[in-house]
Amino acid sequence: MIKSVKDSGANVVLCQWGFDDEANHLLMQNDLPAVRWVGGVEIELLAVATGARIVPRFEEITEKKLGKAGKISEISFGTMGDKVILVQDCEKSKAVTVMIRGGSKTICDEARRCLHDAICVVRNMVKNSNVVGGGGATELACSIAVAEEADKIKGVEQYAVRAFADALEEIPLTLAENSGYNPIEYVAKLRQSQI
Repeated sequence: MIKSVKDSGANVVLCQWGFDDEANHLLMQNDLPAVRWVGGVEIELLAVATGARIVPRFEEITEKKLGKAGKISEISFGTMGDKVILVQDCEKSKAVTVMIRGGSKTICDEARRCLHDAICVVRNMVKNSNVVGGGGATELACSIAVAEEADKIKGVEQYAVRAFADALEEIPLTLAENSGYNPIEYVAKLRQSQI
C-alpha cells in the first residue's frame, strides 16, 4: 500500500477513517507524513481546495487524483497546546480559514457574529456598491430636510412635522453617546458638514 502511494508521487497522506500505529510507522519510515482521522467535511473541502480526488482504496491512487498545496504544517498555540494543521497555497482555492479563540464561549460567539457581519458587508458591497452614510448621517440629513419643510407649513401641523425631525435627530445623538462621544458636539459637527 505504501509503495502504491509513493509510486503515485504523493508526499503527504490525509485519511478520513484513520489507520493503525503500524501503518503510521511505515508511512513515516518512507518519508510520507500522514494525518489520520480528518473529518468528512474537512477532507471534502481539502479535496476541492487542492484539486485532489478522494480515493477510497490505496489501489486506486494515481498521479491524476493527487492535489497540490504549497505548504502543510502543524501549528501549536495557546496555553493548552491546541494544534491545528494548516494547509497553505492550495492550487484551486483562495479560501481562508479564520480561527476564533477567546476566554469564554460568549466571547467566541460574539467574535464569530462580528466576523459574519463583516463578511456580509463585503458580500453586499460586491453585489451593490452604492453606499449610504452611517453613524446617523442619513437620519440627520432627513431631519434637516423635514425641519426645512416644517418651516413652510403654517399652523399647528408644523409642530408635528418638527417633532418628527427632532425624533430623527435622536438617532445620531444616541449613536454618538453610545460610542463615547459628546453627543451635542458630534451632531453639531455632523450637521455642519451636511449644510
